[in-house]
Amino acid sequence: MAEASVLGEKIRAVLPDVRELRHQLHQIPEIAFKEYKTSARIREYLENLGLPILPTTLGTDVTAVLKGGRPGPTVLLRSDIDALPIEEATGVPYASRHPGYAHSCGHDGHMAVLLGTATVLAQMQAQMPGTVQFLFQPAEESDAGAKSLVEAGYLEQEPKPEIAFALHGWPGVPAGAVECCRGPIMACTNDFEITLTGTGGHGAVPEKAVDLISAASRFVLDMKQAAEEISSPGNPAVISVCTVNAGGVFNVFPDRLVMKGTTRFLNDDTGKRIKQAMKASLDKHVLSIGAQYSIASPKPDYLSVETDPALYKHAAAVTAKYLGKDKWNGDGVCSMCGDDFGFISRKIPSLYFHLGMGENYPSLHNPAYNFNDDALEAGIRMMCGLVLER
Repeated sequence: MAEASVLGEKIRAVLPDVRELRHQLHQIPEIAFKEYKTSARIREYLENLGLPILPTTLGTDVTAVLKGGRPGPTVLLRSDIDALPIEEATGVPYASRHPGYAHSCGHDGHMAVLLGTATVLAQMQAQMPGTVQFLFQPAEESDAGAKSLVEAGYLEQEPKPEIAFALHGWPGVPAGAVECCRGPIMACTNDFEITLTGTGGHGAVPEKAVDLISAASRFVLDMKQAAEEISSPGNPAVISVCTVNAGGVFNVFPDRLVMKGTTRFLNDDTGKRIKQAMKASLDKHVLSIGAQYSIASPKPDYLSVETDPALYKHAAAVTAKYLGKDKWNGDGVCSMCGDDFGFISRKIPSLYFHLGMGENYPSLHNPAYNFNDDALEAGIRMMCGLVLER
């Protein structure tokens, strides 16, 4: 165990460098499996700390290992490293240097927290229990990098992790506070792309064409109603059609229409009911008018992120000791956002928490979103405490 004051002094000593490191990472956003500059900078930093680095599994993942001087479990600390295909609009002097890409989900902050944690724990190696694996994981946003790691046997390699922790910067939560919840904290996700095809025709003679737009409109309305009917207290369901593209001429019925959207849910049964509702509506409104449809998933389905009960209690105690009891909200509501950390949480006991960015802060995936530097210290305190108090 460590005294909170001692840990705080060590963190504050490295905080200026960690803040500068975040700003550097913020300027080089890269998308799934193309995080070459990012992973190179991470590797360079960890090598300078003298930490051994494991062989890569997916090409841009980086894992460093720190073995403590006291007995204890092997703990996996994970940060995602990829960015989004968004044009940044923060106006900060360290804005993205990669046009069309930005860290609008704050993974630069997650990386900085974990690199700061590695820096501090390396200084406390003699009193640290067990072993820590610092995982910098690619492709969280779109390609389920965690799923690929698990399927490749990452969790089976030595030193084999026994428990795992991860965080996400969270707007709407007071800066530096910790939000968690029992059960799932992030939802299952399934993105869909539905293509309708049928006979096009002149807008003046609708009886000689297949009206794909009317069919799609009825489907959208059906999904609104289906989500309400499937949802129940403590078991929400979301079905969102977010884009509809068809045609381009004012007096021509299109012969092809594409809808894209996402579904969110907390358990497999709800997910099955959503898919059944989608198929029933498409059969009713598309097949009945002589059109055809196909459903594709443009990205892997994500599992919900589960909270281990014992680690939930552990996190509450760590927050109280290292941040203060007033910084803990253990009654948070499961977000309907997704995170591929769910693939790890289904394999080993895990805890994922929301780190507050501020109550009136730009939302995630917003071009104006920028991880709050004021939360870096709290994030490092939490990650260090979760390891040191084992």
